[in-house]
Amino acid sequence: KILHRRSKILLRGSKISFTCRNKVIWRVILWCYVTHASLGVAWKNSYPVNYSTLLNLNTINIMAVTHQGKPSIWMLVAALQSSLWFFALPAALKPHWSDLFDGFSSSTANALLFLLIIPFYLLYILLVALPIYLLQWECFERFKISKNAWPWLGDNDPSIREAFWKLTYKTIRLELLLMFILLPAMLYLKSMIVSNHLELSFSDDDWPSYTTSFSDLISLALLHEFLFYWTHRLMHAYPQLYKYHKVHHEYKQNDILAAQYFHPVDFVLSVGGPAIITAAFVRPHSITQFQFGLWLLYANFDDHLGYAFPWSPVRWFPLAVGTDFHEFHHSVNMGCYSGKLIIYDVLFGTDRAYKKWKKTRYYSKDVD
Repeated sequence: KILHRRSKILLRGSKISFTCRNKVIWRVILWCYVTHASLGVAWKNSYPVNYSTLLNLNTINIMAVTHQGKPSIWMLVAALQSSLWFFALPAALKPHWSDLFDGFSSSTANALLFLLIIPFYLLYILLVALPIYLLQWECFERFKISKNAWPWLGDNDPSIREAFWKLTYKTIRLELLLMFILLPAMLYLKSMIVSNHLELSFSDDDWPSYTTSFSDLISLALLHEFLFYWTHRLMHAYPQLYKYHKVHHEYKQNDILAAQYFHPVDFVLSVGGPAIITAAFVRPHSITQFQFGLWLLYANFDDHLGYAFPWSPVRWFPLAVGTDFHEFHHSVNMGCYSGKLIIYDVLFGTDRAYKKWKKTRYYSKDVD
């Protein structure tokens, strides 16, 4: 009851005009914070950290990641990209949005919206990742996170190259299964469970204002992050689940192919599941869901690209995790369970190993 009254006060004092649906979401999020913060006190003290492992981790170039989140001209470039995503993208798509999905049923249109991940993933690989990997320009390489050479380069041990190409072929086969079979099947099951009136709107008549879009995007981000954090953490906590999640951890040094490389069970529980549940619960306008999907996908690709670019549009704002955050997780398989926002790792103390390592490495004498 106290939380209910306090959430009312917080919502009344906010300058954002929340809909009734978003008020419920914010109260759920506030309840999650209050309830789990009390549990987090005990978990912080019991969370195991092997600091000797951290001191031996010297494959990450700490100087390459210190530029993210610091005031600079690159932060302005990143903020400008985010502004275009928030303000210009909906304005540019509005005249054509309803026509793009005209003639499709509500459930089909919603499924197509989620399936846009496929062309976006391919475009990112072709236009962003491959040029960076192939050109090897110094302006890019100075921000490379891992000190190890890319496994496909000719100066590597033949066994390393052979292992890389073997994993690459396996990755392509598995990602084709996930994108073209499993994800459509999940969306089909969702359409059978969720009523048509609960599907997302594609109409111009209820096109969201920037204020409504902002509140929906915040709700989507916080709820999705909450679901992803806990499914990801549970995947590491229980051996019965980790046997599926360890497939993703076959990549010790991240590259773009690792972004969507999951066992089907892991994909359902910690990737597709949270995304679909979040959209069904928040129910934003389809253009807002499209914006959120782009941000989520871009951040995921950026997590696994292997470079900590200071101009990244998903790293410059407060509470955003740095690219090295997920690289650290892959390197030591310890903590750092959040996907895009650091909120829940801080709340539950699962970022302690990362902060300890970063502080130790940054002030050590062997930093390059």
